[in-house]
Amino acid sequence: MLVRVKSKLWAALGSSEARHGGRMKLLVRIQVAVAQCTGHGDVPIEDRYVDEILFLVSNAPVSAAFLSRRISARLAATRDPVVALKALLLLHRLLRGGDRRFEREIGTLWSSGELEMDLSWCSHSFLVSYSSFLGDRMGWVINHAGMLEPIRAHQSREEEEAESILHMMSRCQVFLDRAMDCLPQEETSWPSQVMQSAVDIILRESFRVYRSFCDGLAILLRCSFQLRKSSGDLALGILKEACIQTPRLHEFYENCKRRNLGRILDFPSVRIITISSMRQHQNEVQGNNVEESEASRTRFLPKLETKITQVWVAFDEEDSTTSASSAGESRG
Repeated sequence: MLVRVKSKLWAALGSSEARHGGRMKLLVRIQVAVAQCTGHGDVPIEDRYVDEILFLVSNAPVSAAFLSRRISARLAATRDPVVALKALLLLHRLLRGGDRRFEREIGTLWSSGELEMDLSWCSHSFLVSYSSFLGDRMGWVINHAGMLEPIRAHQSREEEEAESILHMMSRCQVFLDRAMDCLPQEETSWPSQVMQSAVDIILRESFRVYRSFCDGLAILLRCSFQLRKSSGDLALGILKEACIQTPRLHEFYENCKRRNLGRILDFPSVRIITISSMRQHQNEVQGNNVEESEASRTRFLPKLETKITQVWVAFDEEDSTTSASSAGESRG
């Protein structure tokens, strides 16, 4: 009896040691792959190392924390801008290649401070802007349709679709601002290949986010739904920001094309938003949709208080006041 108990104990101990040894080997492989992805030299990160890291992490979910610590340590230890850029690019590629669970784990590690992007030593504007972009990117996931969508806490039934769309549009505008900040300076010549890879990914994702913003705007213009006052204020702010942001986005994409950034990409045609163009488009869409079904027209709850048409009125009144004020100042 005693012999059998000892035998079971030794077997359990051996199994535990085997599991521990296997886990240690996996972590070492992750560490080596991170080092291979973030070596010195202006050469792109090889797909095979990114794929290996994603494979290893998928087979040991708890290793995501170890991976985040290795990337953080790589950024903190180096003073080489090429290595730092590669570490940021690796993180970005892992976010794009990982599954939903991995994306959320990395986002949680970022929120908790376990994943850090310490670039306090760095004076290169592109690196600083790219790290800010990635900080916002942590709050997005790739959905089943391959589109980026912002992570949001559980939405109550009272919020409904209108508030969800407005939240998405607001997040899209922040994302696009961060992307535009990542335009490399004209005089920047380092590190050409790695920076090109990073800019390509930033541009690809900005195209998708801009498309999502346009879809949300089309819904706003198409539907006579109602909003709470707070949501009406948010909608007004989004529309005002769109009038400022879309010309900047158009110029950003044109600059990228002139400088041969994203040269293999199919750039979208940016629609310049103005008050008059939005009013005209809304009238055209609503005129074409007179025969729409009642279900389509009443997709939002009628109990909400502030009509979207009142947002247009506030927008028009504010613009008229601003124009009158400007005219008065110029006459004075």
